[in-house]
Amino acid sequence: MPFVEGLCENVTAPTMLSWTTASVSIVLCVLTVPGNLFICLIIIRDPYRELKTPFNYFVLNLSAADLIIGAVTEPAFIVYHIREALAYPVMENIWIVHLTYFVSCCASLLSLSALTIDRYLTAVSLYKRSLTSQKVFLISAFIWIIASSIPVLYFYTGFYMCAFVFANTAVIATFAIVVFSYIHIYWKLRCQIRRWGILRHSFVQKKAMYLEKHLTKAFLLILSFFIIFNVPACVMIYVINLCDSSCNCELIHWFRDVQFLLTLLNCSLNQILYAFRMPDFRRAFWKLLKCSRLFDYELNWHSFPESSTPVAVNGGSFKVVEELQLYSLGLINNSFEQSKKDSNC
Repeated sequence: MPFVEGLCENVTAPTMLSWTTASVSIVLCVLTVPGNLFICLIIIRDPYRELKTPFNYFVLNLSAADLIIGAVTEPAFIVYHIREALAYPVMENIWIVHLTYFVSCCASLLSLSALTIDRYLTAVSLYKRSLTSQKVFLISAFIWIIASSIPVLYFYTGFYMCAFVFANTAVIATFAIVVFSYIHIYWKLRCQIRRWGILRHSFVQKKAMYLEKHLTKAFLLILSFFIIFNVPACVMIYVINLCDSSCNCELIHWFRDVQFLLTLLNCSLNQILYAFRMPDFRRAFWKLLKCSRLFDYELNWHSFPESSTPVAVNGGSFKVVEELQLYSLGLINNSFEQSKKDSNC
């Protein structure tokens, strides 16, 4: 019968699996905690006074969620699986591991959705879009309220059913938001490239085509990692929930741990995909490491000479760099203070 509650909980997991999961969790903890802690410190201290923007506050919320994963969830996994490998009783405290996993991962996925939507709305807006810090904090608080409500579902349905609902809501919804937003932003950029070609702004068009390549590469990188780690995890959750009591318990234990680790690995990579790929973050990072003499330089826009020459587009004037940075989504450059009065494409 599908959706069997407590499936294989009374069957001991293979010792090799427990040690393997504990070892991988230790590596993920070492990778996740320092990087996300640095991101939080970089945004809070902001040595160059350029990172306190609405987009970066969403990145801060994402890093805080991932930091909790590295500081709470993964250590709980380590302790649990070491005790499991040593044949100590573990089931009485399993709810701690499950709750920290669901709350932190849900907050991470919702934060990822929020910053993606923010970039999408900024890109398609016809005018300068102003999102105050107060609104960002309210949205972030709402994200944590939703994530914190998962324990209600967990205690009502049990782990496997809660994981099934989590896979069909948070994971799939985040995937749909990322795909929808990036496709529309790419389409918007293509429209601008065609318009600049018609208006014979060759310098602007050249920059836009250069950015298009990097934007496409960034999108494919983000989407590839999301698919590689989350799709197999969702498939494993489906298999576990649709399996009956006659299923091989060793296989169930392997699926349980691997889907955990895939989700945690995806969260540990967020710091690279959404923060450290941005020049402003790297610059502030080295500044905080007291390496400012070696790395204290003014970043130009990917080796292009910076220009302040206004470019007339449909009656409005924009700086070349400002107009193009709109479409970087924070993945190439993190400057988003731009005036937009262009008509829809």
